[in-house]
Amino acid sequence: MATVALDAAKRQEIESVRFGDKATLFTGEADVAAIKGIATPSAKYDLTAGWSGDRLVLSFRDSNGHTGTLSLVRPNAISVFEVDPRDRPPDAGQGPTLYKEWKLSAPASGSGIFQPGIAPRQVLTLVLQGSGNGCTSGIDFSHWTLVMQGPKANYTLLGKLLTAR
Repeated sequence: MATVALDAAKRQEIESVRFGDKATLFTGEADVAAIKGIATPSAKYDLTAGWSGDRLVLSFRDSNGHTGTLSLVRPNAISVFEVDPRDRPPDAGQGPTLYKEWKLSAPASGSGIFQPGIAPRQVLTLVLQGSGNGCTSGIDFSHWTLVMQGPKANYTLLGKLLTAR
């Protein structure tokens, strides 16, 4: 894993990803009601996401109409992790098919149902996950994970990315 500058090329690839319209709250063995930092936690959400200036805004709505947003200011650096899991055939002569993660972290910002978990030292991390050869593009990513961590809230939301493949 390496932390690198978020240059124009990486920024363009990140901004090209398109989020699916559903999100799931990961609870593990816990009950949904035990999740801290969300006013009315729900197992599933409808999702819309997009960039507004230098901020990725994710808007969530549960089946009861409760809404909220989480937003991530575009950081100056990202963590890049790529590994050959050695269980996949080479990608058409382009080398091994790598598992990839790009992580973007910034102070947490949110509203609505997520407001109870917004406080100093809360960090929001978006993890884009996928696979492809050594030349990464936005279509390599197939899934996302959004992790809220800090003294007032710790939870994880999951979803799919729409790809052109």
